[in-house]
This record gives sequence, C-alpha cells and structure tokens, in this order.
Amino acid sequence: MLVVVAGFAVISMTVACTTTVGHAGARGVPGGSGAADSRADSRADGRVGGRTDGRVGGRSDGRVGGRVGGRLENRSGAGGHRVNVLTYNVCAADNRDGTCTRNLTRGRRKLWASRVAGLIRSRKVDVASFTEMCYAQVNLLKRELPHYRMVWYGIARGGGNKCRRLWSDLLTTKATPPPDGKRFGMALVLKGRVDGAPLRRMLRVDRAPASENTTIHPRGLLCARTTTGPRRSVCCVTHISDTESPRQVIDIVARYAGRSPVILSGDFNRLPEDRQLAPVYGLGLGKGEYTEVDAVPNGETDRAAAPTTRGGRKIDYIFASEDDYRTAGAEVIKTRPELSDHRPLVGTLIMKARVP
Repeated sequence: MLVVVAGFAVISMTVACTTTVGHAGARGVPGGSGAADSRADSRADGRVGGRTDGRVGGRSDGRVGGRVGGRLENRSGAGGHRVNVLTYNVCAADNRDGTCTRNLTRGRRKLWASRVAGLIRSRKVDVASFTEMCYAQVNLLKRELPHYRMVWYGIARGGGNKCRRLWSDLLTTKATPPPDGKRFGMALVLKGRVDGAPLRRMLRVDRAPASENTTIHPRGLLCARTTTGPRRSVCCVTHISDTESPRQVIDIVARYAGRSPVILSGDFNRLPEDRQLAPVYGLGLGKGEYTEVDAVPNGETDRAAAPTTRGGRKIDYIFASEDDYRTAGAEVIKTRPELSDHRPLVGTLIMKARVP
C-alpha cells in the first residue's frame, strides 16, 4: 500500500500492541514499491497534489485530512497519552561509500527542511532525532518549526567542510553558529521544553573492529530531559557502529535517566535479530528493559520489519522503556525524492499509568 503524506510515501506499516486498530499483519510489502520513485518534486513547501486512497489533502502546512490507509489516528487504546516519535539518519555530508551523493543535489537540499518539517507536523511528532546531520540543517528546521526546541551535539569536525559546502548556501539570513563549534553531529527536536542540562557523551570503543584496517569514527550519545504528556521523560539519540556496543549506550542512559521514562532512538547499525540488541529488547527477548515500535503483539522483534535503508536493512530503531510505554504502530517512509540513503522511521508510543 502506498500513501503519500506531505511529500513522503508510506511504504510499510506495523501495528502492534493495540486492540483498536488491528494486528501486525497490517503492513505493506517490506522494501517498498516502484511507485515511490526518486524523481525530484518541484514543490518545496511540502504540499501533495491530488488524492490517494488515504485522502491526503493538499495543505501546505503538512497536515493530513481524513483517514490514512488504516494508519493509527487519534486513538490511545487504554486512554494513555500518545507520544509520536521520528528517527532519521539524514546522511547530510555524504559517507565513505558515496551512497548519498545523488541525494545531495541543490534541488533536493532545498526541499529538505520543508519536507522533513512537513512530516513532523503531519504526524504530530513530539520527539524527533537525527543522525549524520549538519548544523546548518538545524538552522533550517528552526525556521520551519519555531515552536520546537533543538538540542545539538557536534560529534566531529571531519564533516564540517562538507557541511559548509553543501548546506551553508541555503541559509539566506545570518545563521546561529554551532554551540560547540562542530558542524557535523546529531540532534533532538522536541515539542516539549528542555529541563536541565542535556547529556552529551562520546562513546568508547568497547568492541574489536571487523578488521585491522577498519577506520574507527567517533560515535556519541545525546540525551535531554523534556516533558512528553503528563510526565517528564528522557529522550536520547545515538549512532553506533560495530565498535560500540548497545550495552554501553543503555548503561549511560540508565545513569542519566534514573527512574524517568526513556525514549532511545537512532542508528544502531545492527539487524533486529543481532544478539547484541538482546540487552536492549524487553518483552519476549533477552533481559532488556525496552520495547521497540516495530515489535509485534507478542513483544518479540519483527524480523520481517520493513528496511530503514536503501540497501534493504532495518538498522534504525525507536526504543522506549517497557515499564512506561507500550507500542501502537510504526511506519517506514520513503521520501519523494530521496533525501538520504536511510528512510524516516515514525512510531507511536502509549504512555502507561505509573505503578505506585
């Protein structure tokens, strides 16, 4: 099933842990279809022309009219507060394999902020996380999303020159410089206020690289305390490779979060069945304390989940502390045109009542 929303095409859906909308079998064919092609769209305001079977209106603010293909709407199941989360590896400064080069034309870069902001608005996203991001994109999103808070963590100076070359020419007014002087990193975009000091942490190499010739890139973790519904939560984003373990990430998050609810998202560079994710997954897997938006109703990871990369892999995740949230659906979205070698993953979490 293909549904077009604010310049994006929904290519897969998973509905999990809910009695109101159906079951996990309600997804489309993993990997998408040729209907969502990569032709550049000349509209930069996120509007969608025409109508699909999801009755998408042509509103320039990215809002969606009517029912969208059975997608979860404003239903909260047991009455808990809904939290909508997005994670997206934007590959803003290309990569060592050059797989993003064709997505970084000026025409597509001009579309980036309006399309991403349109998706955030149309899905009423409360928490968005971005990896492989240039700080210029933060400035561009600030203009599109003035009521959201942006939290930045510059990981390395290495991508700075590419960031300046590829994105700075789109800033028509004076831009805010990165607070840490680094133009390449990760960010959180939050609807709620930010409470206290964020956590910005470089990760250590705690696993041997695949080969002696492997180039080890700096990796990090960014967390912030914010308000999601009636409770203060901790929202985090990370981007790890095979030389940083998921266990290291969740241990740092646990020390920062204490007993607060946690939403942890980002690019983990591991497939769902990877045993290194067992310390993260809760419910039917391992001994982890988190659930994931792509979990199927029995709580196990969905090995048939739609891929989040152009190469056909599911390596981007939205985890949430199992004691505080249950999952209510996930979608992988293909941009039209493609803006990265990854695809946005959007999911809905239902906040559980706190147990005394």
